[in-house]
Amino acid sequence: MTSPADPAVLADSIGDMLAAVRRAMRSGRQIGDLAPRHEAALAWLRRKRQLTTAELARYEQITPQSMGAVVAELVERGWVTKAKDPEDGRRELLSLTDAGAAAVNRTDGARHADLIELLATRLTAADRELVARALAVLMKIEDEDQK
Repeated sequence: MTSPADPAVLADSIGDMLAAVRRAMRSGRQIGDLAPRHEAALAWLRRKRQLTTAELARYEQITPQSMGAVVAELVERGWVTKAKDPEDGRRELLSLTDAGAAAVNRTDGARHADLIELLATRLTAADRELVARALAVLMKIEDEDQK
């Protein structure tokens, strides 16, 4: 029988927990004029700087055609620009505009406020203390990577 402390079981449990927290923070609602499909694409572009539509589609696990429609909406709204790839003129590189960065940053702030509300209303003070201690332990993973 596998122990709950087994690294593979812990990894699965942490992944499940992260997905559940993300779902609870999103709770299916759109923030402002930024639809979830836009939010995800803009977040990837903020993180990676420049991507092709195909790369974005792979990150979001959707078809390039579906991502193409999302990208067209983002370009129309002025949140993303397209430029020819200097190394391969057949490819277009997507970049976040200042307006796109502002839109995704506003959403991040709202999502952070959602998480604060969830922590305050769904967990007891004792639960929050336990989470704080567990996070301190989990941060050892990052600390080891920084050495």
